[in-house]
Parts: sequence; C-alpha cells; structure tokens
Amino acid sequence: MSSSRAIHPKDAIKPEQVVSSQALQAGRLLLEHQIQPSGECEISGGLTQHLLIFELGHVDRQVFCMGGQEYDDSLRQGDLLLIPACTSFFGACEMTDEVLALSIEPDFLQQMALEIDCPHPERLELLSGFKVRDRQLQSIFQFIQAEIQQTKWGNQLYLDSLTNLLAIHLLRNYASRPLALRSPKEGLSKFRLNRVLEYVNAHLAQDIQLADLAHAANLSQCYFASCFKRSLGIAPWQYVVEQRIERAKKLLKQGNDSITDIAFQCGFNSQSHFTQQFRKHTGVTPKTYREQK
Repeated sequence: MSSSRAIHPKDAIKPEQVVSSQALQAGRLLLEHQIQPSGECEISGGLTQHLLIFELGHVDRQVFCMGGQEYDDSLRQGDLLLIPACTSFFGACEMTDEVLALSIEPDFLQQMALEIDCPHPERLELLSGFKVRDRQLQSIFQFIQAEIQQTKWGNQLYLDSLTNLLAIHLLRNYASRPLALRSPKEGLSKFRLNRVLEYVNAHLAQDIQLADLAHAANLSQCYFASCFKRSLGIAPWQYVVEQRIERAKKLLKQGNDSITDIAFQCGFNSQSHFTQQFRKHTGVTPKTYREQK
C-alpha cells in the first residue's frame, strides 16, 4: 500500500499513452478497449478503483512492478493482470499492446460482500495478480463487453446478472479472505414469487433491473437471483425475456400496431433487438409470425 494519494483511472493515462480507446459504462463498472503504444506507465499511489486488464494480443516482454513484486515475462492472449485499488504499480513494454481494461469501484464489491453476509466488508481487499489464467473470469468479461456494445439493447437484467457474477467470482477467488457463499436450500415462498411475477407483468414495457425484482421479494440481489432460479429453473433475466416474447406474440396476432411499436410496448429498446430475440425464441421473425395468423 502506498502513502501517495490514489488517483482516478481517467486521470491515470495521458492521451499520448493510448493509440485508441473505447470506453463503455456498465453500472459500477467501466470497460475500456485500448491499444497502447510502447513505453512506460507508473502510478505511484495506485488507482481509486480495482483494475482488471485482459491481454488481447501477444507481448514478447512485459516488465511490471506491483505491491513490492517484480515481473519480467511475455504475455499472451487471455492473460490477466489484477491491480487492487490503491496499489502502486509500474509497467514497461517495448511494443504496441491491445487490452481490455475493466475498472471496478471498491464500494461495489463491498456492497456485494455485505449482501452475502461477509464479516467486515469494509476491510475487503483483493489480491494482486500477474499473468493469471482464469477462463471463467475471461468468459464473464467477454459477455459484458458484448452486451454493453449493443446500443439500445433491451435486457438490463442480463447485464446486472453478469456484473454480479463477476463480483462474486472475484470475492470467491481473489479476496485476501476468500468468501464462501450460502446457497439457498429452497426457492422463493409463494407470496414472494407472486409479488415478483406481478411486478414483471406490470413493468414489461419498462427497463427492469435486478434490484427492482430483489426489492419486490425483499431480498438481497445475490440471494434473490439464486432463490428465483431454484423456484422456476431459469434466471430472472431469462424469465423476463420469455414474458416479453409471449406478450409480443399476443400483440402481433391481435392488433395492427407496427413491429417497432410492439417492440417498445414489450420492453425492447429497438426493433432489431426485438427481432433478434423473437427469432431466437420462436424460430421466425415477428413479421413472419404475424403473417402466419
């Protein structure tokens, strides 16, 4: 831990240190696709956020110093660097590099730890890592990237689920004191399940978030998601998509509203995303389905 003051990630990289960059926001996470030129980067006080860096290309030699440890090695696609908040680090590379960098606010992980009954979540610390291979974490990372790159997409629940899954994976595998999560033995009670299903039915046209459903059930997000899946056999985001498709079927058969209007009425933020999801679930496009009546 450095005595120097930690700085925000957006202030850490100078424009000349990045060839190109695309930033994508996902709630409490910030994902950046960067192409970095050769050179050095030093953050003496560390960052205010945890930083995960996935290698997308191949680097013959990467020199890296972090938390009193020195590394001098090559990097290949899929290698992960995990830099905890407030940890000083220095990196030097002799070639252009392409990476995905994910910044995570520490209080987001603390909130997740609190929800899963972690003692003293305010003392939560992540372990640093260089050249880590973690296929599950890489998959979650890539799913998040794919979803937040879709403009006006209509399934915020899925993104909520992915970010929670990422946080839980970090808490289980990269915390200084790995956390053991309690698994629900039973699903939601009939009363709680009915409240959630009624909420979904009443808000299908709106942007439903995992926090909304957990609040309806009066449970934490993590515990709610597990209980819901135990009750119905599918994740909350999957159930919501299915209900939107069922409502769309009725509207396509019953009325003359345009496909775009029906997409919005069913909670999809674009006709293209509606068509994609409708075809995935029914095997045909909305237009073909309507013509079959």
